Amino acid sequence: MRTSILRSFIDGTCDVQTLADDLEGSVARTSLDIISHYIDDDLEADTPVAAAHLVTICDAFARGELTPQMIQQIGFAMMASDYFGWDSNKRDGERVAAVIDWWDSPEINYPITDWSIPKFRHYLCTGEDLFTSEDLSPNFRHEITSTPPE
Repeated sequence: MRTSILRSFIDGTCDVQTLADDLEGSVARTSLDIISHYIDDDLEADTPVAAAHLVTICDAFARGELTPQMIQQIGFAMMASDYFGWDSNKRDGERVAAVIDWWDSPEINYPITDWSIPKFRHYLCTGEDLFTSEDLSPNFRHEITSTPPE
């Protein structure tokens, strides 16, 4: 996956099919417990990410144009890139930071599903967090609700 294609999508200068094609095959299981993400961080300038950009990604998922794995790869790429950025000290940037973190690690946060994407979108648009502990990934939810051994 090339970060320049992701930037072009969030800027509205390329379509979702181009992004989906670029994301295809960019994650591979290289052994039983290792997953590799292939990212070409080919941007040459900083790219600010706003909540509206992530809403566009939510909308593409809702239309069936992106898969949960693609959303996770987008989150990973934004976290790993030297060029995507947001100001976590501002309300919009705080929302962006939270959602990218959630997307990057759905196995310990919220799964990326048909029921969670509207909640991500709502949070990005309003700042209201509709998630509950019941929404957490089942493995993580079990870890935080289990009684520690005595």
